[in-house]
Amino acid sequence: MKNRLCGGKQRARTDAEKSTREQQILDAAAELFTHRRYGQLTLADVAAASGLTKAALYRYFRSKELLFIAIYRRAFKALVQDMQTRESIDLPAEFADILVAHPLFCSLTAILHTALETGLTEQEARDFKLFLLEQSRLLAAPVKAASGRDDSACFDFLMQCQQALIGCWHMTHPPEAARRAMEKAPLTVFKMEFAPTLRRHLQALTLAFNAGDTNGSP
Repeated sequence: MKNRLCGGKQRARTDAEKSTREQQILDAAAELFTHRRYGQLTLADVAAASGLTKAALYRYFRSKELLFIAIYRRAFKALVQDMQTRESIDLPAEFADILVAHPLFCSLTAILHTALETGLTEQEARDFKLFLLEQSRLLAAPVKAASGRDDSACFDFLMQCQQALIGCWHMTHPPEAARRAMEKAPLTVFKMEFAPTLRRHLQALTLAFNAGDTNGSP
């Protein structure tokens, strides 16, 4: 008996095939996200890019939120692995460089609370938050090694860095009409680039952190 076809691809049967297909879907969605804003993407777009029907895609992800949360999980793990390969980090310079080197993580973090976490069931939200807690603790370990501060202080520092990242991303990635408006004086004063803006914020946060003020803000 021939395997049933889904949008030109054979239906995945084994666990290994399903895992491979899921990764292909995540790769396709992540690639689309580099060229379009989250609100402009649909599951139909992802299905087409993956060579699947929309019905086939639903067997892996029941919603766009869960699909992009899966992408975020991969991006967060990649960031943590990058941090863990370093015996120590130079705060804030190297930490900022590491974050900037993971644009997918940064862009998804920026919409984490306003888009990705909407539409989840309570159990899905809890599972995702537990994942975030686990990865954040892993991320805090190199910060602790570099600073000598306790676990609580390092975790709080990372939460403040996340807040800074979200604000910096949105301010440096305005909607297209606003971006074009800021191309001409006197509105050019509002133009900012993500990397240097984030570095300035993390520098201020790190100064307060090293001084023992975990409630400091840039």
